[in-house]
Amino acid sequence: MNINKGNKMNTLIVNKKLNDKIVIHKVEAPASTTVLKSTWSIRKVKLENYRFVKAPENYIPKVGDVAGVKVLKVANHSRIYSSENKYVQLYKDDVIFGVLGYRYASDAFHADTIDINNLHLLTNAGLIGTVRDKHSSISEPTRLKLIGVFVNNNSSEILNLKTEFFKRKRINSAYPPVILIIGTGMNSGKTTTAARLGRSLIEKGIKTAILKVTGSVSQRDLFEFESTGVNYTADFSDYGFPSTYMCNQDELTGLFSIMLEDTIPTQPDVVIVEIADGILQRETQMLLKTDIVRNSCIGVVLTAPCSCSALTLAEKVKQLNYSPIAVTGTITNSPLFMQEFTQYDTTPVLDTQTSRDQFVELIKAKINTTVKL
Repeated sequence: MNINKGNKMNTLIVNKKLNDKIVIHKVEAPASTTVLKSTWSIRKVKLENYRFVKAPENYIPKVGDVAGVKVLKVANHSRIYSSENKYVQLYKDDVIFGVLGYRYASDAFHADTIDINNLHLLTNAGLIGTVRDKHSSISEPTRLKLIGVFVNNNSSEILNLKTEFFKRKRINSAYPPVILIIGTGMNSGKTTTAARLGRSLIEKGIKTAILKVTGSVSQRDLFEFESTGVNYTADFSDYGFPSTYMCNQDELTGLFSIMLEDTIPTQPDVVIVEIADGILQRETQMLLKTDIVRNSCIGVVLTAPCSCSALTLAEKVKQLNYSPIAVTGTITNSPLFMQEFTQYDTTPVLDTQTSRDQFVELIKAKINTTVKL
């Protein structure tokens, strides 16, 4: 990767070769302590194939653009995950490489615009956008300043992750059976449930894939899936999406279909698909109303923090003509919440640790019924 000498930037990016891989090492500039830090969000990009240039005067940012930003003030996110999976401290005047996008996080930041004159760090994986509002428990976002973008070495085309990695495929009519994990909102136990179920299923000899189809780029969930040892894992960011917030129907349908198609070579008996955020969220509703999701889904596992929210979730899912297999998540921390729920709904409430065998049998029954059909 080279700095474009015609853009009046006075820094020089130095590349080092480490284990046959080009990595960004540092910025050399007179009397400067600036350090370049490449984030996990752009882990799939070979930056040596691109030039880093000052953003054009008429630059209009697009979701998925890879950008270089200077840290103006370290606040909420004081560390980032690097492209090499290292948890790196941030300092004022550091330059980080990340991806522009939006974020929908009811327990954290809400960012639905990209104002290049007012940028913030939205996740520690390197998602960059402009915060509109935030949860009251969250401190102010780390503030950033745009300094440049990446363009192809052989053209002036700006590097965009969605353009680079989202290749639409045909919609296959013979997808593996899907179990959806749907929650009331953030932190209801969706990722933990997906991981524990995946582990329980493979321990019983059931070939399993785990996908996260919506959300905001973060390494944590994907790492948790990979640690289970299931046959295949992926999330939306593998396909160039910094987040799925504000995506249109065609994008969501195309993403769901290509992610399912990519599981087929591993021949899974079942695919567990986590849908991020909650049942009321825009993209969740859009996906659940599509034919491809309806036709591939054999059942839904619900996650909720309490009995009242679980009842609402179960009702909403049934209204969309999906079949709940069980309720789980943080509700299982409270025997009283579990008891309250069962007084009003017949869907079993199961703990993914203490009721593993029961969970597996319910899912096996769904799989076997589908195969017979």
